[in-house]
Amino acid sequence: MANEETGFAVVDVETTGFGKGDRVIEIGVVLLDHRLRIVDEYETLIDPERDLGPTHVHGITPKMISMAPSFSEVAPAIANRIGDRVTVAHNLIFDERMLGQEFGRLKAIFDPGVGICTLKLTKQKLPAACQMLGVEPPKHHRALADARASAGLLKALKPQCVWHPLKLGGVPGEISVRTHRRCADEGTLVLDRLLSRVIYTEGDTRLLQYMDLLDWVLDDLVLTTDEQQHLNFLAEELSLTAEEIASAHEQYFQAMVVGAKKDGVITSEENVALNFVAKALGIQSDRVPAVTEAQCDCGDIPHGASICFTGTFVDANGHKLSKAELEKIATDCGYSVVSSVTKSKCDFVVAVDPSSSSGKAKKAREFGKPVIASQQFLDQVQR
Repeated sequence: MANEETGFAVVDVETTGFGKGDRVIEIGVVLLDHRLRIVDEYETLIDPERDLGPTHVHGITPKMISMAPSFSEVAPAIANRIGDRVTVAHNLIFDERMLGQEFGRLKAIFDPGVGICTLKLTKQKLPAACQMLGVEPPKHHRALADARASAGLLKALKPQCVWHPLKLGGVPGEISVRTHRRCADEGTLVLDRLLSRVIYTEGDTRLLQYMDLLDWVLDDLVLTTDEQQHLNFLAEELSLTAEEIASAHEQYFQAMVVGAKKDGVITSEENVALNFVAKALGIQSDRVPAVTEAQCDCGDIPHGASICFTGTFVDANGHKLSKAELEKIATDCGYSVVSSVTKSKCDFVVAVDPSSSSGKAKKAREFGKPVIASQQFLDQVQR
């Protein structure tokens, strides 16, 4: 039985799939103390550095993760939260396995201990379990929303069982506050988020607390008067000097720049986002990296061109087209299909989204090859 002072980490992950080679692309964590009081929340999209898998299921697109950190970048921050806590999840075996695989890739020690599975306890899918126990149902396939719902189930169930906290060791890197969410959660007041972070300050510095709130209020690229007031309030509560605030702003901006540059391309969307952040933080706009993305205005793919496909496409009707099906369509229309991206034998790469982080899309950008959307390709061949 865990120590009576042991807290809980309710987790949920969205992934590219279910196999050993699949990756975590979003994580949500809700931390509760031993009295089941929520003391912190954490969420971020994660760049899997490969194809995203079933986008039609999890709703995460390449553009959404274009500035997201890799798992290795956020691993220390995740470990700092879930380590030495009892893990809770709805279908615990899946979330533990996917997190174990990610930490295993980093050569870290991952001992899941004995956690609590709300799926086993309720024998119901998450929405049905929430309805049964009077818990606010989640917006499904959103990691933090699902974690919040599972936390609600934990509170309602108050299980009396044997558990042991998760143990993590040897996680490389320093704790970073950089995250990237789908959008700021309008259902959670900024003040509530602020207070939860002030309560949970184990191992955090004043600067990290301030940057953590920055991350929340800037993530939707809107800085309201209310949000600015809360930033000012936190800075005052932490007794931050003007120089320390400027330092926090500089670190945050640089983290954003690193995120934008990690694929070697600055897209127009990334440039707009960085300009907004720079303006909000009082940083000169001339420090924002210029757009380097080659704007693909190539029109139709020329007849006979060599095409390399990456990813699986789902059309507006929900019909799934595999890479093999796309390749057959291309061959039937007179195009040459190649299996890899090279300087001399590949003219175009067709991806679900031109912002794809797949290895083939990255190689295409490196060689200056156009990356076009699957839909553009289908529109052309179906005329």
